[in-house]
Amino acid sequence: MIKLYSSHCPQCEIIEKMLKNKNIDFEIIDNEDIYLDIAEKNGIASMPFADVDGNIINGKNLFNYIKETN
Repeated sequence: MIKLYSSHCPQCEIIEKMLKNKNIDFEIIDNEDIYLDIAEKNGIASMPFADVDGNIINGKNLFNYIKETN
């Protein structure tokens, strides 16, 4: 399952819709106290980002991952 770290910004909403359309299981983490710490530790500067199989990936890489998933 993907953990989607989201601030509910327009980009976050696009990624969420893409995940739903591809029937990819995900959980939204929108608690700022949680995601700001993870973002800082992993050099993430923008939203959204995600934990995919234990790897923290930025929004661009997440977008590509979703597009490539059948």
